[in-house]
Amino acid sequence: MAEAYRLYAGTQSGMIIFRGVRDIWTSMGGSREFEPYFKDKVMDSVYGCRQSPETVFAGVTFDGLYRTKDAGRHWQRVLEGDIRWVTVDPTDERVIYAGTEPVHLYRSEDGGDSWEELKSLTEMPEEVKYKWYFPQPPHQGHIRHINIDPENPKTIYLCIEHGGVVRSFDRGKTWEDVSEGFEYPDIHMLVRSPGSKTRYFAATSRGFFVADPPEKGWKRAEKGMESDYFHDVINLPGERLAMFVAGGHGSPQYWDQPGGVQGRIYRSEDGGQSWRQVGAGLPAKHPAMCWQLAYNPSHKDSIFAAFGDVARGHTAGPPGQGAIYVTYDRGDTWEEIALQKRGTKWLQPPAIRVLWAAADE
Repeated sequence: MAEAYRLYAGTQSGMIIFRGVRDIWTSMGGSREFEPYFKDKVMDSVYGCRQSPETVFAGVTFDGLYRTKDAGRHWQRVLEGDIRWVTVDPTDERVIYAGTEPVHLYRSEDGGDSWEELKSLTEMPEEVKYKWYFPQPPHQGHIRHINIDPENPKTIYLCIEHGGVVRSFDRGKTWEDVSEGFEYPDIHMLVRSPGSKTRYFAATSRGFFVADPPEKGWKRAEKGMESDYFHDVINLPGERLAMFVAGGHGSPQYWDQPGGVQGRIYRSEDGGQSWRQVGAGLPAKHPAMCWQLAYNPSHKDSIFAAFGDVARGHTAGPPGQGAIYVTYDRGDTWEEIALQKRGTKWLQPPAIRVLWAAADE
């Protein structure tokens, strides 16, 4: 049987679910063909269960966290609030974490049926919480990323936009700030270095950083890069360990000016010591930003890249345009995913902000 996938593409104007079999892609749509779920809503996070791929969570800006248990056919709201990130514990898929704006963290122990707030986070010292600020009204920071250690789920790192990095070694009972070294604490994504238990990388709006360990401070790790704005970063395991990071140029508020975002994807095969831009099939300077890199669950050398010409975090304005690319050779070559509708290429999707790839039966 041919490998099949579902891509949950959260856009500036709802969610589109793509189903792919080999290189043939169709849209599952909402109530009508090609109509998105959560129509006209801004999607800010999406994350699923690997062992039960039909279960996926989606964070809708200002509206709450939704869950599907049937691969996107039906959705149920399971948590209210302005959800900005959701993560499934890699060691126990009954455990779900959700972060909001303003900064609050919630956990479910039963797959999303019930929730508790980890109030210790908001009890951190005022000199730490003072940094939890966003430049646009209502000027409240939010949790942009939640990293759960796959070997020790008691270790949790939170990226706060804006606000830095905080971590817990006791599953959220206590927290500490580990933001020393960031010139501007607008943190988007954090990963642990392959093969290390103490070395971490962070993608921020003012650079790409490394710390070993984080409490010793963050330093720039941009050798070979031409970008100065970074968002997503992931590790691709295998015989040739690789890291990928999405970069752009300048600040989002200036991307509509000549030059634009100049979206790029970089790869490192030496543990983040050096980087080079990849790859054939992608524009050398993409007119949109790559907001999300997602693993292909059925192909060890494959990842998906979601682009959108929208400044993430902005919840107003037109939906913009988006695109999804896929590589099957660890970033050497890429091809754009195109939907087919009665033999013709489907119109370009809205600006894509988040992406989750799941196996489909």
